[in-house]
Amino acid sequence: MNHISYRFVFIYFLTLGSCNAQKNSSNEYIDLSKDSLNVSIPFYSGLEDYHAFRIPAVIKTENALIAFAEGRKNSTSDFGDIDMVYRRSLDGGKTWEALHLLYDQDTLAVQNPVPIFITSENKLVLLFNTTSLSEHDVLNKEYDLSEERKAFVTSSLDDGKTWTSPINITRQVKEKYWRWHAIGPVHGIELEYGAHEGRLVAPVAISIEKGSEAYCMALIYSDDKGDTWHIGAVDENLTDAVRANETTIVELTDGRIYVNTRDQNGGSLEKNRGETFSTDGGLSFSEPIIESDKFPSPVVQSSLLRWESEGDNKNSLLLFSTPSHVDKRLDLVVMASSDASETWHKLFKIHGGSSAYSDMVKLDNKTLGVIYETDDYKKIRFRRVSMK
Repeated sequence: MNHISYRFVFIYFLTLGSCNAQKNSSNEYIDLSKDSLNVSIPFYSGLEDYHAFRIPAVIKTENALIAFAEGRKNSTSDFGDIDMVYRRSLDGGKTWEALHLLYDQDTLAVQNPVPIFITSENKLVLLFNTTSLSEHDVLNKEYDLSEERKAFVTSSLDDGKTWTSPINITRQVKEKYWRWHAIGPVHGIELEYGAHEGRLVAPVAISIEKGSEAYCMALIYSDDKGDTWHIGAVDENLTDAVRANETTIVELTDGRIYVNTRDQNGGSLEKNRGETFSTDGGLSFSEPIIESDKFPSPVVQSSLLRWESEGDNKNSLLLFSTPSHVDKRLDLVVMASSDASETWHKLFKIHGGSSAYSDMVKLDNKTLGVIYETDDYKKIRFRRVSMK
């Protein structure tokens, strides 16, 4: 089965909620994993002599679909000679233009693509990090502030054909005492509802003291279309069960921001995600992060997306992409919530077997796009999913 009625999906999940269904109780979902007709491979080991590509993110502008990744020159390692690369598609991810190099710092690492699209200006903003130190060294060794992880922003007004020179925004989005600092990696959002309409918001993983047990997270925001940035809500709680790391966010139709984070070292085996909300446009968290058993995720990055018919936010769904084994990065699924994140159920099986980091994008009113790592990080695939 290659498509599903969006209104049927909404009614189906609404019915489940009204029946007081248990979280994750539904085993009914649509298996798309064997459908090869709607899959393309924008990044693969050996492309342009890169050993591997990791950490995908995807965004749609007015005229193009753009997939970003870390181009890792010599290995799959999270540290080394890593470039920021991207490919554009003009047919919704069916085919891809040639690989483009966006930013290269010689043999240093350029990481964590976080694209945000500003609809009113057809402006694409991209946040990313650079580093001269490995994650282990950042967390555990003494180093000079000049060696800290840095944050940059660039933008494009022509659907990713050309980009502004990257601007160093480290002091705008990173406290000096924060050691680890990793924006996203996943698309950020432009707020659409309430007093903060037009604000750009992105998540960032941080650590606040020496050692690998001090992971936390924060939100950063811009009120001038991505030109300047500020630190908003910050989680620095090292006494709760959640060691927040890579985070994904989505705006609810009541203006709240729903926050879903990877739990790095805390919680139980069945609770590898944490959840909270912001009610003030990302300036603060309305409640502490709590560990959640709603998701079958391992310790991994995941992605959120709000899906709604054109102008029909009353029938909106939240979508969540993740591998579906608590102890292994296998079998990527898309889950759905029709009650603003209270309950979740599997909707699609996107890929069978090895699968890890992912991102999602709305291609049009009938088509969802999912980009995801597969084949033990040898390929990044893109699947088109019909929602009509």
